[in-house]
Amino acid sequence: MQHGGFKSSCLTSCSIAYYSFLEALRNRLFLGVILLAIPLSSAAWLLDTYNLGFQVRLVTDAGLTLISLIGLLVVLFFSLDQIIPDIERRTIYFVITRAPSRHVYMAGRFGGIGLTLLFLNAFLGTMLFVILRMRAGVWFPEVPVAMLMIYLKQLLLVSIVMMLAAFSTKIITVSLSVLIYVIGHGLDIFRMLAERKGSWLLGWLADFFIFVLPDFSLYETRVMVMNEIPARGTAMVLLALYTFAAIFFYLSLGGAALEHRDL
Repeated sequence: MQHGGFKSSCLTSCSIAYYSFLEALRNRLFLGVILLAIPLSSAAWLLDTYNLGFQVRLVTDAGLTLISLIGLLVVLFFSLDQIIPDIERRTIYFVITRAPSRHVYMAGRFGGIGLTLLFLNAFLGTMLFVILRMRAGVWFPEVPVAMLMIYLKQLLLVSIVMMLAAFSTKIITVSLSVLIYVIGHGLDIFRMLAERKGSWLLGWLADFFIFVLPDFSLYETRVMVMNEIPARGTAMVLLALYTFAAIFFYLSLGGAALEHRDL
């Protein structure tokens, strides 16, 4: 691809991402999620009702878990609304005729969800950060690091949902996305069982799943927060590289499926 063509593709993808982000902000469901998350996140003030002391680790873990669950709902609902409704309403023709390729369209829609999640996580993460600061009187640098890990996990899940949405229906996409999400959190357990059994078949299946499916257990923040383990910069860089490589892989598959799909 020539430099001019690459620049045109990037500009088109950024434009699709920007308008997808604005579309998500205007969505009543997203506004409802924000309004629901505010009182739930602010409930940390009630944990000291009986003067037992402000439980920093408990509040941090509960807050991050809540943010992760809310982000998961946003990923599932809004990722589906990026491709499948466009195909059903035939509005995808209007976008594709102005996009150099369907891969550019896929990247733009992914960027829109990424901006939406970034806005949501920044808002909720800042709220949690401020609550911990005001109640405990100290800064907690592990909170921004944990928020980054949650955001990377959400982006990876978005790429999987969009890949599935490129060639399947909503019900199948949701079902397979949840299944992959659950399996991705249990790869470590499956790997340990395969090593303990000593079966070559289980070992081969474990290697296959690890290579094809994402390992969501890498993004767990509970151990780091509850035990106050600082995150190493090298580990975060490797995690980010793994995430973006996996995202590129799944979006490429989704773009290829969309290229061969008869719209």
